[in-house]
Amino acid sequence: MLWLWVILGFIAAAVLLRLVIIPWLSFGTHVGPTTGLIWRLDQLYTRLVHRVRFEGMEDFRRVPNPGPLIVVSNHTGSVDPLLIQAGCHFHIRWLMASEMISPWLRFVWKRTKPIPVDRDGRDSSPAREAIRHVQAGNVIGIFPEGRIVRPPEQIRPFFLGVGLIVARAKAPVLLVWVSGTPDTPGMARSLFTPSRARVVYIDLIDFSHEPDAHIITQRLRERISQVSGWPLNDVPQPASVDVG
Repeated sequence: MLWLWVILGFIAAAVLLRLVIIPWLSFGTHVGPTTGLIWRLDQLYTRLVHRVRFEGMEDFRRVPNPGPLIVVSNHTGSVDPLLIQAGCHFHIRWLMASEMISPWLRFVWKRTKPIPVDRDGRDSSPAREAIRHVQAGNVIGIFPEGRIVRPPEQIRPFFLGVGLIVARAKAPVLLVWVSGTPDTPGMARSLFTPSRARVVYIDLIDFSHEPDAHIITQRLRERISQVSGWPLNDVPQPASVDVG
């Protein structure tokens, strides 16, 4: 009889895996159970370590496949993309500085597929790839200030590349304001220093009838400043995302 109980146990485990665990992991990111597991761990991490609060656009954020979309946010720390992703049930493919894509996290990068960007802004291929990705019905994320803003609680100039991508992709923008993250140097300390982070999903903005990249860039920057109450600092930071 032992063999019968073993077989029944395997059958029960298989049914549980197929009908409960895999759908639970796949729910949200719309890209499969492995990336879904990363997303669930991200949710757990951001809530336990950074005690994150999410505000705004709740119904929209729960849609697993919102169609073409560009997420634009201010940049307060290395944890920002993890916080923003944790609040969304769809997968965001981030434009990231090449040096931040550590080979030690190859397993994560293989599944989340960030778009590497050189800080000198001379290579336009990342922007072109981002536009293609959006036009295929997917979501990208951009931090148009280029670098983590120091000192904090101010809005630095947005690089024109964000306006060019929005104008050419012709997709709506989900504008986000992040605050309350650790004011620490280095990625590791930012990730593991407890905080009380806040992520506000401000607006879903349609720029489909606005071809001027300068106007798009200016409006996005001014809107975040208006919602946050943080002043505009017009001294640029040395990084860019450009489109050739």
